[in-house]
Amino acid sequence: MKANKLLSRRSFLRACITYFVLCSLLVFLINALANALIAARLDRAFPSIDTLLQYEDALAEDDFSAIPYRRLQGCAFLVFDGDDQLLYASDNKLKEYIRAEDLWMINAADGNLYYSVSQMIDQSGNTAYYIALYYYREDTGMTEFIDYCIVDTDYTIREGDLFPGIDRLTERQFELLQGIYRSEWDIVKYEYATTGGEPRTLVFVSPLLTGESYLDTLDDTNRLWLLSVPVLLLAIFLLALLFSRSIRRSIRPLNEAIVAYAQGRRVEVEPNRLPLEFQYVTDSFTRLLDQLEQARVEKEHADKQKQRVIADLSHDLKTPLTVIQGYAQALADGVVPENKQKRYLETICSKAAASTELMDTLFAYARLDHPDYALQPEQIDLCELVKSYLAGKYTELENAGFALEPDLPDHAVPCQADPRLLRRLFENLTGNALKYNPRGTTLLFSLREAPDALFLTIADNGVGIPPAIADTLFEPFVIGNQARTTGCGTGLGMAIVKRIVELHHGAIRLVLPPRDGYRTEFEIMLPRQLPNE
Repeated sequence: MKANKLLSRRSFLRACITYFVLCSLLVFLINALANALIAARLDRAFPSIDTLLQYEDALAEDDFSAIPYRRLQGCAFLVFDGDDQLLYASDNKLKEYIRAEDLWMINAADGNLYYSVSQMIDQSGNTAYYIALYYYREDTGMTEFIDYCIVDTDYTIREGDLFPGIDRLTERQFELLQGIYRSEWDIVKYEYATTGGEPRTLVFVSPLLTGESYLDTLDDTNRLWLLSVPVLLLAIFLLALLFSRSIRRSIRPLNEAIVAYAQGRRVEVEPNRLPLEFQYVTDSFTRLLDQLEQARVEKEHADKQKQRVIADLSHDLKTPLTVIQGYAQALADGVVPENKQKRYLETICSKAAASTELMDTLFAYARLDHPDYALQPEQIDLCELVKSYLAGKYTELENAGFALEPDLPDHAVPCQADPRLLRRLFENLTGNALKYNPRGTTLLFSLREAPDALFLTIADNGVGIPPAIADTLFEPFVIGNQARTTGCGTGLGMAIVKRIVELHHGAIRLVLPPRDGYRTEFEIMLPRQLPNE
């Protein structure tokens, strides 16, 4: 059933084969037609007794009016009965020239009994003609010599018994022996019988074939061939137009779908409306539409998230700036009691620091996400870099009530990286752990080596990542509800982390589920050597 369905669909291959067959048939037909026209032209130019014998039935019935004389242009014939009486003459002049008593010296058309005339030089050095009579036996395939005679230039018989009782030939008889009629036509005879069994002798005269006449006819046939060339080219051009139209009609549904999508409309392409070979194109186009639709939905969602976060960031910036402006104005106006001035100044400093942190985060993300941003790698000891960072962070962790659990090698771990960006990566992950986890949380830093890569794990046993944002954690402007309500997040920290890893041609993932005893685990893969760019 499926095979029948496939066979019923349009196919470029079948179309190509069809048009190829049509083109081949067209070439064959035009060639055959040209050959037929040329053959007819040659037949009319050089008619022979065979042309007349095509109407042998009419001859057998003595129905000479049924013979189309247009096919015998320049030819003529006579018909004699068994008593050597003339029954029919197609030309009056011919019947006056050829008589019944001349029939014996006209060569037979079938070539069985024929005269041969050749020029010779006799013993005296004079020109003479040697005339011989031959008989061809079809049963043996052999030619038998019957008799001969030699005549001089005035056709006097000097030797031989070929023509007993005749001393001299006339010029007309000499021409007839050579198969020539009046020096311009060939002449032959053909003996046959009517349907009633009566004998008939047909004498046929046709134009003598010469080199000049042959070349003239050849030129005419060549012109006919040249005429067939533009006809063939025109026919091929028309077939090409039909094939081109068929192709355009075949792919029109796909083009309509593309134009519709460009206008903001989605039109599904029905596979049955396209050629069989376009099945994979249709499938690919449908998948592309699905991907574009998904990308559009994701973009709209991301734009909404950006707009929301930008609005929230504007609010987060406006709140401390409003406080800073109000407190500064109060201090400038001298309306703040002296015992509260220090608290006002501390508030202004803390709000300014929060605003600075927000601006710094936005600037860092924009700078790292720029396509022209260039990494500044160095040959470093990653283990030493992690230890140095943790040593500088130890007091802050201790004050926050965090326990540190390092799992680092005792030897150097060389790699090529940008140490400034890696410190920013450590700071973002550690800062998130400090912001969102309670006191008593344990923070793990682990480093594992592979031949071509290094694997850094940062984990904690705090509250874990909210399931609502686990799948989109590394996308920009994604924040948890706690971060939003506490005003502690921008939604860019993890996006910055991911971008730093990507700049190092590495990868980062949230391990789910995390290792035993921990609620959140990040694994970072960094290559030992950066590729040459």
